[in-house]
Amino acid sequence: MLLATDALSIERTLGSYMLSACDVSKSQLTRFAYLQGSADLLLKFAKTYDAYAGKLLNERIVHTWLQQNVSELRDMILDDNFVEMCQNLTDLRRKELTLKWADDVQLYILNLDELRGSFVLPSILQVTVFIK
Repeated sequence: MLLATDALSIERTLGSYMLSACDVSKSQLTRFAYLQGSADLLLKFAKTYDAYAGKLLNERIVHTWLQQNVSELRDMILDDNFVEMCQNLTDLRRKELTLKWADDVQLYILNLDELRGSFVLPSILQVTVFIK
């Protein structure tokens, strides 16, 4: 989960740049998609590795309005017509989208951090205590 938040942090920064500048090179788009895929796969791995973590991820992250917002904004950035659409936005609307992206991804990261720190790590530490 920690590695997933690392990937999400970089994705957040790159997505913010892409939204604010309406500038997307093929390498940036590739990097953005790579980071998204990495974060998704790392979270799927966490869900597979620990059923309890998977249950919590589904309840608090995956099946939420926040996941839907982040997914919609990702899809918008990855759309073939993104640059044209972005350039046709007013400066105010572009700023709103950039802030929405940054805020939603940051909240996503914070929710993952809280989940990891409050529920997952203590359960791992508890198992370690019983083994000794």
